[in-house]
Amino acid sequence: MIITAASDEDMVDIHDRKPMVLAPENARKWIDSETSSERAAEIAVEHCRPTEEFHWYKVGKDVGNVRNQGPHLIEPLSVPSDLDDQGT
Repeated sequence: MIITAASDEDMVDIHDRKPMVLAPENARKWIDSETSSERAAEIAVEHCRPTEEFHWYKVGKDVGNVRNQGPHLIEPLSVPSDLDDQGT
């Protein structure tokens, strides 16, 4: 399951949504059917890892199509000629 929220900070330049990453124990609480929707919202806000903890890499446009599969989709584009080939 992927939980998303509106982007903030540096993520706005990348996408209008951001992933909300929870530690396993908080994810279990969040998904528990006994957890109220109010408590689930609190868990998401209070325990979501901040954007600053992630490393961002430019990837090819193929990653945006669900029909494309394979490990090459997450390989960073690091060479300037690679960026030119992607039309960015």
